[in-house]
Amino acid sequence: MAFLAVIEKEFRMFFRYPLRVLSSILVGIVFLVQFVYFGEAILGGRYSSLLQASTGVGDYPTYALIGYVLWWVSSSPLEASVWGIRRELQRGTLESNVASPMGLQEMVVSLAVSWMLMDSVVMAVVFLAGVVTFGVNLSWTALLKALPVIGLAFLAFLGSGLIFAGLVMVLKNIGPFAQIFEFLVLFLSGVFFPLSTLPGWVASVSKLIPLTHAASAVRKLLVGMSYSAVTGEVLWLAALTPLYWLVSYAVFRWAEKTARVMGYGGY
Repeated sequence: MAFLAVIEKEFRMFFRYPLRVLSSILVGIVFLVQFVYFGEAILGGRYSSLLQASTGVGDYPTYALIGYVLWWVSSSPLEASVWGIRRELQRGTLESNVASPMGLQEMVVSLAVSWMLMDSVVMAVVFLAGVVTFGVNLSWTALLKALPVIGLAFLAFLGSGLIFAGLVMVLKNIGPFAQIFEFLVLFLSGVFFPLSTLPGWVASVSKLIPLTHAASAVRKLLVGMSYSAVTGEVLWLAALTPLYWLVSYAVFRWAEKTARVMGYGGY
């Protein structure tokens, strides 16, 4: 199956170079540690009653660790679409992939799934390192309870990938814009601070970002809350997932038609 073949190829390419894997893990840990200690310095300690009141999670390392790991994984489909398609353009292999039985759209989705799975492996190591380093108190039961919500969040994250794949085909190099978008999501989704600190209209915009609801729901479940406590977040994710996929598909089809007229060209 072509879909699985692409995933296998990406895994082989990534894990073929241990130093690349190690550097990804170290970068993840370094960014996490500096953000957590910075947050604790601002709060005057690891626990905040204001954070507890606004998010349900008062322990800042727990709050930041969960949001950070989910943000990294949520960026994977975007990264796969931007850099994966760019890589094909640089190699001059995009047109042959378009003409293959697999089709370009399936290839992009395969890349997005591959990169998300690879980043999930990397972030699992970073997550465990964060749990040990900061003494985060989490149970396996709570983690298993959060898996269905994480799965739904992953579907929503994948929905954004096709948009950027289409833009790459038309505009060729959107790497800087993609990075700006990633950090904008980091800022707007409450990864390192509660959304209650933002102006009202900004907080309203953040509700359109799947990561906002995914991070909130997973945090609550991992600290022992029940599914009833995350009903709102799950409903938001369930509504945003098909919306993102529909918009992504429309943008991708438009970009594909435009690229066929303009020519896929090279990078």
